[in-house]
Amino acid sequence: MSTTKIRTLVASLAMSTLFVAAASCVEAAETWRAYTYNAVATVTPVKEMQAMFSEIKTVTGGQLDVRLHVGGTLPITESNITQAVSDNMVQIGDDAGFVGNLPVGGLVRLPLLLNTREAFTKAWNIEEPYLQAELKRKGIVLLGKYIYPQNVIWSKRKLTSLSDVQGQKIRVISPEQAEFVKSLGGVPVTLGPSEVAPALDRGVIDGVLTASSGYGYVWRDLLKYSYRINVSFIDSLIIVNEGAWKTLSPEMQAKVKQAVQKYTDRITTRLLAEDEDLTKKLRDGGMVITRPSDADIAQARQNFSPYWSQWGARRPELGEALRKVRSSLGD
Repeated sequence: MSTTKIRTLVASLAMSTLFVAAASCVEAAETWRAYTYNAVATVTPVKEMQAMFSEIKTVTGGQLDVRLHVGGTLPITESNITQAVSDNMVQIGDDAGFVGNLPVGGLVRLPLLLNTREAFTKAWNIEEPYLQAELKRKGIVLLGKYIYPQNVIWSKRKLTSLSDVQGQKIRVISPEQAEFVKSLGGVPVTLGPSEVAPALDRGVIDGVLTASSGYGYVWRDLLKYSYRINVSFIDSLIIVNEGAWKTLSPEMQAKVKQAVQKYTDRITTRLLAEDEDLTKKLRDGGMVITRPSDADIAQARQNFSPYWSQWGARRPELGEALRKVRSSLGD
């Protein structure tokens, strides 16, 4: 065989090897589905998560492509996102309605218990190992979280004091919020974000618990009153199916975690920055904004505080976590 033919054969074999290697890389690429309870693509969490998944695709060299589905586009309810991730129906979940599946998550959502962001952060850090353990039992890995500003009460009916909640149907996001509404004589209703606007329009519900930078501003045309008592902060978890997670290399896992941390921090910061600005816009647009006095808040806490102990008594396995949180508050 001539030297020229040998060189041609070697070059062809080299090209074939490169082609096979490239094909293997393509085959190794992962396409995942992510699901969020958020039903509106223009809200801050969705916009930032879209950017997050785009960055993940870039930093992994295209080896992980995550497609985000907004609330209502898959047959998954807000309260079933945890289970959907556990079952690997979707690989990643943006999950704020997890308390029914992860009871310990209700600890930092106990109404009126945590008045400040600092208190919430301290309590969340106490809760985290218990939350991680519950997720582990379901085959789920916690990647990160973001936090909404204060969740307050909104209504299309008169709402300028807590006594006005009497008889009103209020959409809630957790069993703990439901107990708070019931304690005021209201009727708690559980709905996903995609169901709220039509429910307000048809009179199925009168009001909601949310933040201005959550859905207060989104639903502004359907609401007339906002009573600004901080019922609770709300955390949303970014979770991933453990089996899917283990298919990624340690290097890729590190890149994903870094991106999640970056963007969840951004979401929390942006939501907080937007909240007062949006509240002012709502007031300027005719929304009746009422801020309770310190005395009103203190009275509400005193009236509702027995529930905190009742919550722990009904969940003895979480008694230790509750005691630690209350101790951190000097309670």
